Amino acid sequence: MIEQLSAIQQRRLAIGILASLVAAVLTITILPVSSTNASYETRIDLVERRLQSLRADVAAYEELRPRIEQLRQSQVADGHYLRSSTEAVAAAELQSIANRISASNGTQLLTTQILPARQEGDFVRIALKVRMRGDLEGFIQSIYDIESSPTFLFMDNVSVRNSARQGTNRQAAGNQFDADFQIIGFMPGTANED
Repeated sequence: MIEQLSAIQQRRLAIGILASLVAAVLTITILPVSSTNASYETRIDLVERRLQSLRADVAAYEELRPRIEQLRQSQVADGHYLRSSTEAVAAAELQSIANRISASNGTQLLTTQILPARQEGDFVRIALKVRMRGDLEGFIQSIYDIESSPTFLFMDNVSVRNSARQGTNRQAAGNQFDADFQIIGFMPGTANED
């Protein structure tokens, strides 16, 4: 069938086949490369925008850093937090506060247990588990003193029960209560600065 074509038609057919092969090879190799290149350019644009945003954030932080340090120093100096520099000393300070409040209200501090400290934001949470015994009035005053202390103190997991025992002491002990609770205070912690 190709033999029946004239020489000019054979050349045109050969040129057409060659052009089709070149177009197929280019489509198979160039199209995926250009598509991948476009995808990479889009990713690069997104990453560059993110980098510009992060640079702006860093510049804003650097501008605000002196003010942040000033606020951190004022938090330490204002007296609303435990003044100790280590967790163990802060827990001892918290125990001292609990002893002082208990003694001033006529309640008996039976036990204190130091709970593990943990980081919460820019502060370290110091907690004690406390067992106290006393009359209702002394216990209520102790709660008030803890909650209204100039040092920020909080109570959690409060459990109160009558400590009346079976037998003859029931009348005398009827006004006595046992209370289990946690006292929580905070000390300035180490800030995470990168």
